[in-house]
Formats: sequence, C-alpha cells, structure tokens
Amino acid sequence: MKLKQTEYEIGDIVFVSKYSYPNKKSGQNHLFVVINVEKNELVPVEYFGMLVSSHRDKCKDNSIYQYNEPLDKNQTNGLNDDSIVKCDEMYSIPPQNIMFKIGSVDVDDYLRFIEAYNKVLKSLEQTLNVE
Repeated sequence: MKLKQTEYEIGDIVFVSKYSYPNKKSGQNHLFVVINVEKNELVPVEYFGMLVSSHRDKCKDNSIYQYNEPLDKNQTNGLNDDSIVKCDEMYSIPPQNIMFKIGSVDVDDYLRFIEAYNKVLKSLEQTLNVE
C-alpha cells in the first residue's frame, strides 16, 4: 500500500480536493502549481499555489487574460493536455487538501509564473497609487 506524500516542493503540480477562491466561494478537484511553502516550528506547513486549467483558449496569447501563462504537457509535469497557469491569483492550500502530486514544472516555467505574478502586483500597486 502506498502512503500519501506529506511534503511537497516548490514547482510540484498537485491535485487539490478543496480550496477557496479569493471571493470565498468553494472550489474542488483542481490542479495547482506549488509556488511557495511556509514552514516553521510553531505553525503547520502551509502551501501557496496557482491554479492550473486545461482551458488553453484562455491563454494570454489568444485571450483577454494577460496573466494566464501557457504550460505544455510533458512527461515531467504529468499533464494530459496543454494547459495554462492562472498567475493573477495566489491560493492558500491546506496540506490536508492535497491528495497527490502528478508532476512538476521546470525552473524556467516557475520563474515565468513568478514574473507574471509580480506584474499583477505591480499593476495593483500602480492602481492604488492613482487613487
């Protein structure tokens, strides 16, 4: 019998059973790229990730969604379809809701996702400074 993996690394693609959207609505059964792992002695491990979607038509290259980065399927990432990573939102993922790892992204893809997220933050900062 295979035991459930309990620790995941930055860049892992994981299947999450339950999560919350930023608007507090519930989501379930989705893939995420682990973007950050917070560990310390007092608080349990907490994961942060970006949502992976197979809706390639919503890629930044051919849609209005400028922060949706393409992610091509390959053996390393374990995806069944060419996909996108929605880099405009960071999700907190409770460790107990991660069911399993399907693969991982390479360093170049990870850095591209972080760069897109930094653009989101810069855009928000500029919007706040205008108001």
